[in-house]
Parts: sequence; structure tokens; C-alpha cells
Amino acid sequence: MKSTIGIVVKVYGLYSTVLSNNQKINCVLRGKIRQNKDLVRYSNPIAVGDYVKFEINADGTGVINSILERNNIFSRKEKGKNKKEDIIATNLDLIIIIQSFRKPKLNLRFVDRLLLRGDKENIPVILCVNKLDLSTNDIIEYINNYYLDAQIDVLMTSAITGEGLDRLSEVTSHKTSLFVGNSGVGKTSILNFLFPGINLRTSDVSESTKKGRHTTANVEMIKLSENTGIIDTPGVREFGLMDIQPHMLGQYFNEFKNYLDGCEFRPCTHYHEPNCEVKRQVELGNIFKDRYISYLNIFHSLKKYYESKYN
Repeated sequence: MKSTIGIVVKVYGLYSTVLSNNQKINCVLRGKIRQNKDLVRYSNPIAVGDYVKFEINADGTGVINSILERNNIFSRKEKGKNKKEDIIATNLDLIIIIQSFRKPKLNLRFVDRLLLRGDKENIPVILCVNKLDLSTNDIIEYINNYYLDAQIDVLMTSAITGEGLDRLSEVTSHKTSLFVGNSGVGKTSILNFLFPGINLRTSDVSESTKKGRHTTANVEMIKLSENTGIIDTPGVREFGLMDIQPHMLGQYFNEFKNYLDGCEFRPCTHYHEPNCEVKRQVELGNIFKDRYISYLNIFHSLKKYYESKYN
């Protein structure tokens, strides 16, 4: 049979939906792909965003024979000790991290983890803080101070009033963008506002837990045009990091970079070493203290991960 190239737009269990020539084909993976030694580190050998070669059977279903080389991978560590990587999506041009001012409350430490993952893969990241209609000047000032020198673009939007969404539409045009965030932050509402007609299902924040309810069941790409794709994800509550050595973590905090040469020890973890210039700049107020605390939390989680992995 003749092989055809397509892009994976949905993965559910052992099956994948592949888009090719404006047609969606339900496919299964050839067994040899699951045994590929380059893929055993991952819990899922195939992901949304993958370009694949596949054959179409007489009944209209397909068989994926190979996965083409990936430009990048956005993944997280599975829960538990020494678990594998869980691939969320591949071949991304942009990551949009969605947060909200309230209901649920802002969680910038969670954002920092996703930002690190994007930086590690050289994928541009934008933070979109939604529910601007529920914001206060104090919270807006806090966000601006937190990321003052972090070199991350911050958009503030409201899916209720539409404020800021024109800009979000501009930056996602002609790109494959991943929308990721906690449940209840308004990710689905934003997508429905930006792209009328897709009619994604939404739900309210739980009154008992003050957390969002999942409305997206699977990672899925919505192809808006030949050159524009939005990858919608289920709400994420935790994001485990791996493959960043603890002593290298500071290189991914852009506000640290101007001060690294001033540390007495190199590499410096900016935690326990004496004469650390980064810690000195925190005390001087040139590095935002809460952002440094977020760094320490990630540092200790990575340290614990590597200790458990090799002990």
C-alpha cells in the first residue's frame, strides 16, 4: 500500500486521529513503533502534533508506519518515582499558558514550571492571564513585578468582555499553538470567543474546591486553517519536570543571567553557597523575592527527583 503523510490531531488510548488532505482517519500504531528504543522513555510513543507516515486500509482505517522527526517535544514527568515522560504535544510554534486573576486563583509557581519546559525546548511562551474583569490593580502590579526581567510576554484578557483577545488572536495566527492551564481558568471560553463555531464545552469552577472542572477530555488539535492550529488540553493541576540538572536550573531564570558571573562558585545553585550574587540581588530587591522562592521550590523538586532516580 502507498504511504501518506498526515498530522496527528487526537490521541485516545491505542488509537490516533490523523488529518491528511482535509480528511480525518482513525489509525493504530504499527507494533514496531512501540518497541522503538528512542521512544521507550515516553509513556506515549505518539502525540498530537506528530507528522506520520501511514497507510489506509480498505475499510477506511489506517496504520501508522513511522513518526517523522520532531522539531520539539512538550512533555512532563508522570507522577510517582522514576516514571516516564508524558508527551503533551509536539512540533509547536508557541505555548500559551492560561491563568486567571480569580476563580481559580493565580498560580505563578505553576506557570514557572511550564515556562521552564518551553525554554528547555526553545519554544516561545506567552502567559495569558484571563478574567481581567475580576482583576485588581494590586494583582496586576504583582504580576508585572514578578516577571519584570524574566523575558516573558504577558497578556491580560477577558473572555467575558473580549479585552485583550484581539492581540491573542494575532499572535496565534499562522502558528501551531498549545493552550495549557489549570481547570477553570477560562481556556475553553477564550477559544470559543476567538473562534466562533467550534463550540467547545465549558463548565464553572467548583464551589466546594474552588478549582476548575475538566471540560476537555483529550489533547486535541483544532485546525483553523492550513497554517493555524490550536491544541486544546485537559486542565493540568500538576506539572513535573525532568532532564534539567538542579545546578543548571538558574540558567533558565532570565533575571539571574546578569548576575551569574558574580557568584563565587560555578556552577552555583544559588541556594547554600556563600558569596552568591543572585541571593545578594534578591536581598537588594533587584530580583523579585517570590520568583526566587519559586526557583528554590523547583530546585528542591529536581534535586529530590534525581536523588530518587539514582539511589
